[in-house]
Amino acid sequence: MSLYRYTIRRTLQIIPVLLGVFTLTFVMVHALPGNPVRIYLGLNPSQALADELIKRYGFDQPLWKQYLDYLWRLLQFDLGESFMRKRPVTGLMLERMGPTVVLMGLSYVIALPTALLLGVYSAAKHNELGDHVSRFVGLAGLSTPNFWLGLMLIFLFAYEFNVLPASGYVSPLKDPVAAAKHLVLPIITLATAQTATLMRMTRSSMVEELSKDYVETARAYGLPERRILLRHAFRNALLPLVTIIGLQLSFLLDGSVIVESIFAIPGMGRLGYNGLLNQDYGVIIGLNIFFAVLFLTGVLLTDLAYAYIDPRIRYD
Repeated sequence: MSLYRYTIRRTLQIIPVLLGVFTLTFVMVHALPGNPVRIYLGLNPSQALADELIKRYGFDQPLWKQYLDYLWRLLQFDLGESFMRKRPVTGLMLERMGPTVVLMGLSYVIALPTALLLGVYSAAKHNELGDHVSRFVGLAGLSTPNFWLGLMLIFLFAYEFNVLPASGYVSPLKDPVAAAKHLVLPIITLATAQTATLMRMTRSSMVEELSKDYVETARAYGLPERRILLRHAFRNALLPLVTIIGLQLSFLLDGSVIVESIFAIPGMGRLGYNGLLNQDYGVIIGLNIFFAVLFLTGVLLTDLAYAYIDPRIRYD
């Protein structure tokens, strides 16, 4: 099967997955306890105003009709309207996309090369002091929750030393220096767990490759150790890493919700968090579908990357 046909087939397989994500999200948000109209209007709302809102947003319709109406709008690329903000969900997401993309992108750009370097170094120094230190750092990073690390960084660098801002966001296009100061702590918080996970996977994969016969043969022929590490063992160790690198995108999306809430960054994660608190159905469903599309795109790119790294793989 050619790469073109394989890409088309895998892209088409995304459609039923997205339909499943939409259906599950729709059912789950409507199963939440509480009434969004009561949350929006307060404890003693006007009955006339409540009836108007219920009718306007279709909450008086049977659930199956609400589902079909929403699905029809979705097929027209209409994510609906935010119940709390009275604005189209698409517009809200576009406004908040910039901070989230900057935060996730910089976190990934820093986490990936750092993890690969540490993982290869740790494997090359297997069971030596450098390996033990790298493993301890990786285990500590993997065991530290995002929210705890973020709060500790704020306490140290914003409260105790007063060298970095505790919250807020400045666009790099407006003021790069101020943007860098505001992004240091959130990026460290979001990238720590990603770096630790990738580093441990890189080390494990490299240690396995370095124990194989072809590596011993290369050493017996007198090839330089750096060439064996980077040109032979590392390339073969990349295949399992590609899977983890692609799946890490989902952890970045999850982490952005926590990090944006802690550091008061006006991104999509914080929009989703506030939407969940207020039972803003349109925002919750719209963001879930958007995040699902991003994740599935990452999985598709991961599958396509397999053949580039290992030519033995065929698209069957």
